[in-house]
Order: sequence, then C-alpha cells, then structure tokens
Amino acid sequence: MAIQGLLAITETIMYFVVGITGLVAAITVGISRDAFSSQCILYSEIKWCNDTAMGFTDLGSNTACSFAVGIEVIASLYAILFGIYYVLIIIGKVEGWKFLTIPSIIINVAFTLVLFVESCIVSVGFKQFCDGLTSGPHVKDCSKGSKISNWNIHGHCAEKDITFKQHDPYSGDLYFGFFTTGQSASWFSVLFWLIISILSIIRRVRDKPTLDPNSDKAAITPNAVI
Repeated sequence: MAIQGLLAITETIMYFVVGITGLVAAITVGISRDAFSSQCILYSEIKWCNDTAMGFTDLGSNTACSFAVGIEVIASLYAILFGIYYVLIIIGKVEGWKFLTIPSIIINVAFTLVLFVESCIVSVGFKQFCDGLTSGPHVKDCSKGSKISNWNIHGHCAEKDITFKQHDPYSGDLYFGFFTTGQSASWFSVLFWLIISILSIIRRVRDKPTLDPNSDKAAITPNAVI
C-alpha cells in the first residue's frame, strides 16, 4: 500500500510537471511565430544573394507550428486536469474510478508517441531553418542570426537568379532563444509522458490482484490509492 501510494503521488506530481513543460513549449513556439508576422519559420528555406543579403525562398510551414502549439496545449490541459483529479483522490475528496485506469494508460502512451513526433517535427524544421541561415559567409552560428539587420529582403536576386518570397516585416531578435527553449521543452515533455506511462502501467500491474474480490490475496486499498 505504501508503494502504491508513493507511485500515485509521484505520478500526480509528474502530471503537473509535464503540464507546465508543455505550456512552456507551446508559448515559446507561439511567440516565435508571432515575431515573424504569424509565419512559422520551421522548414523555411533561406538563400543568400551575396555576402550581405539573404532572403526566404520558402516561408515555412504554419501547419508545423500550429500542430506543435496545439498538441502541447491539449496535452498540458489534460495533464493538469488529471493531476487535480489525482490530488482530490489522494486527499480523500473523491473516490478513484477503476474504469479510468486502462483509458488513462492508453491516453498517456498516445501522448508520448504523438509528442515524440511533434518534437521531431520541431527539431528537424528548426535545423532546416538554421542550415539555410548559416549557409552564408558571415553567419556560422544559428544564434548569431539575430544580429542580421534586415530579415525583410524580397524580390529577385539577379546575381544567383533567386526569387525571394514576399512577406510582412520580420523581427529576428528573439527567434533562437524561444525556439531553443520550445524545442527543449518539447523533448522534456516526451520524457515526462514516458515516465507517467511507465508509472501508470506499474500501478496497474500491482493493482491487478485487487481486481478479483474473491481472492484471499487481494489487497485492501483506501480511496487515497488511485
């Protein structure tokens, strides 16, 4: 019973931790998109016309940013609500519903897999953006791109026969810090959801003998154990 209670408390804490982590990922990616006139820079393509002028030949995928923000928000709200529900069970305000055990495990595993895909999308998309940015002669570190004074070159580059996309004014001052934070938070979310999934499965396995009321080995657990 003591181990079950410890597992339940640990899982509850992890729900709140992953909820906060997911919101950090969603907010930072969202702010980065707003800085670029609501245009996602993930998977954008940058070409350099000459040593000092660069522009976007592809403005990136808004779908990628929308998916990253949306799934992190959904997962975070679910985690926080479920964490509150677990707290109410632990303090004895409500009874734990056994029929929620299997669905919660399925949802936890599903969020782990979906957020893994989302983290890969963010990481690969941001790398593509940075690869284009650092392909020029003067920017060799993606973090230094914030020092570029003009992100808003568009039109045709006669020197290399490149046509840059027309777009609203961009501000590249904060993209690296926000996207790096969002990317890290996304991967931490995956790790925390994996831990939650493992904890919920362990508790299910340990609870299994109690599902048979006729068994003389069935443990008697209080309402506080989820």
